[in-house]
Amino acid sequence: MTETIWNTLHGYLEGNDLLGSPHRPERESEKNLIESLRIKGFTCLDVGFNYGWWTWLFLKNIGREGKVYAWEPNKFLYENYLEKWPFKNLIGYDYALSDKTAEQDFHIYGEKGKYSGINSLELEDLWKHLPHEIKKIKTKTLDDWWNEQGKPKIDLIKIDCEDHDYKILLGGQQTIETTRPEYINIEQKNDDVRKFLMNLDYTDQNEYSHIGPSSSVTWKQKGTL
Repeated sequence: MTETIWNTLHGYLEGNDLLGSPHRPERESEKNLIESLRIKGFTCLDVGFNYGWWTWLFLKNIGREGKVYAWEPNKFLYENYLEKWPFKNLIGYDYALSDKTAEQDFHIYGEKGKYSGINSLELEDLWKHLPHEIKKIKTKTLDDWWNEQGKPKIDLIKIDCEDHDYKILLGGQQTIETTRPEYINIEQKNDDVRKFLMNLDYTDQNEYSHIGPSSSVTWKQKGTL
């Protein structure tokens, strides 16, 4: 990858306040986390691309042998960001992952990506009073995608989809059970998520808490180094 492309992306992320600031201390922590996991050569899934912070972290660390698959159902973000990123080892999708392959209501707050961090297939109590647009979008299960792709290896899954994370796990149970990703980083923290991952022999990685604040939890497959 040329230095020019990396510099352009760095400027874009910095301009969108995605590289870290006094208001976003978790960015530096997440950067340190991904570097500590040593993911060179990994195949990573970024479920909830948004403006691409996590995808950028993955691409910076996986090397040429690795690959990133990313999902972003917000049309503005997909067409103006994900679809335009010039990386041969990045494959993007403009639909959402869920617990069923269907069409579902997608709640969109703000225009042109504004407030995109709270867009969701779920109508969350915290945001439901805010004006927003509802659009029908295509959804697919992770299992359906994985089977269609020829059952590729998966080493790391990151999910941040505003209270829809558990349903994405449900739609990907076969994939997770079969591929045994080494790490699953997930934003949603509740008993359903915890029980699901523990039943599949994942452990909450408290060892990474020293890295700093984060809005997500990293789970590790038991038995991996």
